[in-house]
Amino acid sequence: MRPQTRNIIVVAIVVIVVIAGIGAYYVLQHSTTSNCGPNQKAYICIDQAEIPDSLDPDVTFSTPGWAAVQQVYQGLVNYNGSSVTNFSGVLASSWTVTSNYNLDTQSNISTYTFALRQGVVFSNGDPYNAYVQWYSFYRSLLLAQGPQFILEENFYSTNFSASNPLSYYSSNASVHAANTTLVNDLNSWNFFDPTQSEIDLMETANQSFQVINQYTIALNLGYGYLASNYTYLLASISAPNSYAVDPAWIDANGGISIGNVNGYTSSNTLGTGPFLLEDYNPSGGGGYVLQPNPKYWGAAAYAAAPWNINLAPANTSVEIIFQDTIDITTADLIDGHVQGASFAYIGPSTIAQLEGHSNIVVQSLPTIYGATSGSWWIYLNQTVYPFNNLSVRMAIAHAINYQQIITEAFGGYASTWVGPVPPSYPDYNPDNLAPYSYDLGLAYKEMADSPCAAGACKGTTLKYMYLNTGSDWSDTASLLQADLAAINITIDPIPVNLDQLYAEQGYSPGDCASNTSLNDGPFYMGQEFYTSDYISPDDWTQNDFVSSGSANMCMAGFNSVMLSDYNESLDNLTYIAAATPDNNATNNATLAQDYATMTQVLYNSYTEIWLVVPTSFAVYTTNLHGFVENPMASAEPFSIGFNTQWLT
Repeated sequence: MRPQTRNIIVVAIVVIVVIAGIGAYYVLQHSTTSNCGPNQKAYICIDQAEIPDSLDPDVTFSTPGWAAVQQVYQGLVNYNGSSVTNFSGVLASSWTVTSNYNLDTQSNISTYTFALRQGVVFSNGDPYNAYVQWYSFYRSLLLAQGPQFILEENFYSTNFSASNPLSYYSSNASVHAANTTLVNDLNSWNFFDPTQSEIDLMETANQSFQVINQYTIALNLGYGYLASNYTYLLASISAPNSYAVDPAWIDANGGISIGNVNGYTSSNTLGTGPFLLEDYNPSGGGGYVLQPNPKYWGAAAYAAAPWNINLAPANTSVEIIFQDTIDITTADLIDGHVQGASFAYIGPSTIAQLEGHSNIVVQSLPTIYGATSGSWWIYLNQTVYPFNNLSVRMAIAHAINYQQIITEAFGGYASTWVGPVPPSYPDYNPDNLAPYSYDLGLAYKEMADSPCAAGACKGTTLKYMYLNTGSDWSDTASLLQADLAAINITIDPIPVNLDQLYAEQGYSPGDCASNTSLNDGPFYMGQEFYTSDYISPDDWTQNDFVSSGSANMCMAGFNSVMLSDYNESLDNLTYIAAATPDNNATNNATLAQDYATMTQVLYNSYTEIWLVVPTSFAVYTTNLHGFVENPMASAEPFSIGFNTQWLT
């Protein structure tokens, strides 16, 4: 069910050697930055380790991409301050939720009806309304890029038929015909002043996105692949691919093509948000500038609701510098050249170096920040020898010295966990199962009861794939190699980069890339991780519990249908739980039981050996103020927006 591309918000821990003598190189690297330097207060300057994949909100599926577009574009709602469960209106002033009985699914399906703010304009002055929002939602589906699945959980394209509406499970022929009609409509209508016949089509009942009037739009759940209600709808539409885009601007710059990226909107922006994005240079040493939007509509709305920081106008310009050299970023922070940094990875030595300076704050963040950024495990493909034996898998789980890995590879900045839902999330480990323990005695016992008894597997070298992001994971691989040698399991650690890891998850009819020689495979054992697209437990279980999830189909080979104690309905627990609202004691008890079952099943199968959740850090200078941290945030330091920030 899950796509192979994921929103990467990784802030892990890597041991970095402190670098000295970088002055000359430092000067060369910053000769092109005109706005940043010690003591200036006009620009908040940020060193950022990664370059956005796209500036199109319907395409971007990476942390630096989300960080950029969230400053320029806006959606109906967003997270309320630091909360991950409460939401405030942005383009929507309010919303109501109603339930309707669906005869096909024989269940109640919700409709979210949003009252839109009037007077909202794009930065070029074009107006925003329900017709524009309708266009924006359907454009996102038609582009069919990485983040499409977020909307497709609940919504699908339209055929304008109230009696036989299109859904995720409609025939391919019906979908193709409907999309051809829809893309022609989106490319030709005037959404600022549509005709009555066009309005009638947008108001057609029983479609995913239904215009009620010029400033009201309804989102009808149940047409996506979940085919049911959904508890975390507001979280899912806080993602950028639900944000509003200007139809006229897109029409003037290439329009919409089904399944294709628009090159112009990938590197240019125009939204309703508090910033304008300028001077975009997507290369190392480049970056972009965020200037306050002089036509920003939200000042009055923010004055009326000052608690809603999503509405705040920008008060300080921002410059983002694409700098992936950690020693230069460290020097930039120390001398005040920048006020914040987006480290792809930050290690104990770097932390210690930065903590020694009175002008820098190094703030360790609660567990949910690390869990959202990336929770990590080892997969064992249970369909392949010797991992097709439960005792072998159990022995491996108990032969790993987890605390040694945390201490030596992560400098103590990590914690153990029990999956599939990460710690601090709703419905995490309801039965409080203990993380797998380091117990060599138990590991020896299990090996003695396995086909690998008496060193029978010692001569078979098993290739172990790990993500090569720094010494934390290479050290982990070395420690793991020594741990497993103690039970006569021989592994050959092979590093891969992120693109190679995604390629290993690839599936073609009848085979998985991880079963082939790709990247020096096959890899029947390896390191895996997931990062959140939004805060919800099912965002994880759809990846690493459902049998068809990317962490299972081609990695762990976990298939609940094969378990003798359960039946094929076990996979459906993920979708049942996702559709169960946590709004009363009965539902909460049901959810706890469902997630407890999923956790226990994986816990007993030992196909996913949960390693660590690295600690996340916010790093910034003491003269930066006004940021509001949120675990889903992409801007630094862990902020959704720069609009509330300023310098002293």
